[in-house]
Amino acid sequence: MTWEEVDQEQLEKLYYEQELSDNEIAKLYRVSRGQVQYKRKKYGILAANKFSWYLSREDDRILGTLNQGSRERLCKKENIDGISKALTHYIFRNGPVEDMHAAGKLDQEDMKTLNKYMVNRIAGILSAVEAGEWLKLELLYAYYQYFGGSWDEAEPDKQEMDQVYQEICSNTPGILHRSSDHEEERE
Repeated sequence: MTWEEVDQEQLEKLYYEQELSDNEIAKLYRVSRGQVQYKRKKYGILAANKFSWYLSREDDRILGTLNQGSRERLCKKENIDGISKALTHYIFRNGPVEDMHAAGKLDQEDMKTLNKYMVNRIAGILSAVEAGEWLKLELLYAYYQYFGGSWDEAEPDKQEMDQVYQEICSNTPGILHRSSDHEEERE
């Protein structure tokens, strides 16, 4: 790789992660120390920013640890009922079905029937996840994948999920603030 090909990320790794001095980087790429300093300043790679750079990497590790902990908690059998109800409410109650109910097209008994059905189906899927029954889930997918073939393509809607995350993070000091900032930068 030539000096011209070294981008910001690569220079950060050399300067921050490998802790090479300007002279060492210059020798490595056979350029002048001034060229290294110029490119570092151009990219904002400064000694003063080194702590922030380390902190951002630590945030990623901490966020990974938090995500793994969440996965472990969510995959426990005793949480399936609560998660199923929360997901049903999230998916079902705050959308067109709720609008139909409010407009009198579905009565309270219809809503109870629909909610119970959805909660039980979601609980079945979550139980399979908790039990590690990936083959059953794949076979379920294989069986049902062609139904709804004329439907519009799925458009993952994480807006409310992201909004809840941001709202909670904005009220939580510390690591979650920085992690949510990095997520926005990655998108």
